[in-house]
Amino acid sequence: MTISKIVSALSSSEIVLELKVLKAIVEPPVQALKARATLKDGYLLEISESVGPDFRRYSYHLQKEDAMIKRWDNSPHWKNLKTFPYHVHKGNEAEPRESPEVFIEDVLRKVKKLLSLNP
Repeated sequence: MTISKIVSALSSSEIVLELKVLKAIVEPPVQALKARATLKDGYLLEISESVGPDFRRYSYHLQKEDAMIKRWDNSPHWKNLKTFPYHVHKGNEAEPRESPEVFIEDVLRKVKKLLSLNP
């Protein structure tokens, strides 16, 4: 996924109130993005993604006020998980859980569902 597609998905989402692109690098063949999206109901989503011909690193960090809700990432440090390197951190849990690889559309869908459960 290109950086422009990520920005477009965030910009067009009905749950994103404001998007700040903190850093965008497009130096073919590598692209990188750091952004912060203010979401409905006081949620904040921090996005970090780097892509190249043979790699993809991502972190999508969801929080509300000072509390971390979830963080999906593929940092390669939980080798015991079946979905290595893909995993999700939930709240204050010490160990992450297995997770499939996610993209910004997946995260936005999951957050939208979370918002609908907490009216």
